[in-house]
Amino acid sequence: MNGGTATGFAPGTAEPVSPRASVLQVAKAAGLFGVARRLTRKQLRILCYHGVWLGGPPHYGDCLFMSIERFVSRIELLQRLGYPVLPLDEAVSRLADGTLPDCAVAITIDDGWYSTAAAMLPVLKRYRMPATVYVTTYYALARRPVLNVLLGFMLARCEQLPPPEALPEAARALMPENRFPGEEDRQRIAAALSDHLDRLPALDARWGALERLAQAFRFDLGAVLADRRFDLMTEDEIRAMRHDGFDVQLHTHSHRMHDFVPARLREEIVRNRKVLAVTLGENPETFTHFCYPSGVYHEKVFGVLREQGIRSATTTEFGLNPRGSEPLALRRILDCESHSDLELEARLCGFWSLLSRAKHMLTALGSPRRRP
Repeated sequence: MNGGTATGFAPGTAEPVSPRASVLQVAKAAGLFGVARRLTRKQLRILCYHGVWLGGPPHYGDCLFMSIERFVSRIELLQRLGYPVLPLDEAVSRLADGTLPDCAVAITIDDGWYSTAAAMLPVLKRYRMPATVYVTTYYALARRPVLNVLLGFMLARCEQLPPPEALPEAARALMPENRFPGEEDRQRIAAALSDHLDRLPALDARWGALERLAQAFRFDLGAVLADRRFDLMTEDEIRAMRHDGFDVQLHTHSHRMHDFVPARLREEIVRNRKVLAVTLGENPETFTHFCYPSGVYHEKVFGVLREQGIRSATTTEFGLNPRGSEPLALRRILDCESHSDLELEARLCGFWSLLSRAKHMLTALGSPRRRP
């Protein structure tokens, strides 16, 4: 769950149009978007979102948090271009039996952020579009901000380093000498701090250590707590989401795959399912769709998923899904704040997939062949 760099500018502004945007504009004007849409019309498009940025400017978390204005523009784009949006369960079933309507889309939202409930779901409800929210349940029960994401933000925003003795040794060793840490340095330091907190025995101990780090970095932890920018939904908010007709599905309990150890993954799914079933007052067997945390997966866990009655599992691998796709490794279109509407349209219509395939073929043809 990390950010990226903005790409492209709207026509008519003082900023130059990027080469990528120019290529896409020409391709669309030439009718190639329409051709791609026809060629891929029987493939399922699964959009992937996370949350909305609540922290004020500057924006943080490109592919993790989207501005509400950008999200509204995406939903309006889907409506304007006439993409039929189906519930995930129906979309997966109709992909398997070959009855998908042309260019069908399913909307999925990962993690269960508070901002999803506060900002995204009201938009979807207003436009009468279904969505599946994959909920990870540990922080929903704990009612604390997600610590590793908060730490990443703390390091990204810090303007003054704490004294070395305020940091654990692993993080201290990553501090560059004679210069302020750059973005990559900060990401490594944040990861080291997150690992350090994870080793502490209980959430209260981890939270206490985080509060001390916030003081050392002169970070306004109160603002984060006030607007809930890094909080997941509470149990009451999960119930309200379900009451509004949105699908709730599995995302592990602690947002971990445990190096794909089957027994550990089984425990994660069982606990995730139990918490959701108790929270919603529903049969545990209701929850049959799964999203891999951070989109990372391995075929060796497919057996565990099938044993647990999982009908589909989504990744963050880019692409569309033709009939016959492995239902436990479905591809998605990860939407980001930095993507223009034109870029998303290129991904939805299939042009981006066809272009990527053409590039791959050209690269393969240009590679030197080995002698037999």
